[in-house]
Amino acid sequence: MYGFVWLLRTAGIINRDFHTQLAQTDFTFIMGSKEDDSVRYFQLIGGKLRSGRKHISKDFALIWRDNQSGGEVMIDMILGKRKALYNAVINGVLMLEGEGKYVSLFMETMNKLNRLFYPKKGKDYDKTA
Repeated sequence: MYGFVWLLRTAGIINRDFHTQLAQTDFTFIMGSKEDDSVRYFQLIGGKLRSGRKHISKDFALIWRDNQSGGEVMIDMILGKRKALYNAVINGVLMLEGEGKYVSLFMETMNKLNRLFYPKKGKDYDKTA
């Protein structure tokens, strides 16, 4: 999960539009697993990201079925598989809890992050990734 923090921070540094999007709305979410009670919080305030390992008040949560599945999906996201989160929700690997507007904002942010690092490659682009 710390790699996710690094990825968001790097994207905000190298792309002004992404940083601007992060700064538009403050929100806090946690990421954890049904397997155990360890969580990591992610707090975006004014475009700055804070993260740590404790339970805090949140706007929404990403709850993985288990740690291994969560790690695999996060790696898929980092590798540019555009529908990794969507497929995780559909397949019951990820449960999203909390206020819908923040979940939607998070999904939009992840899509923009993915497009930033993995832009479409024309006609031969694999849409199933």
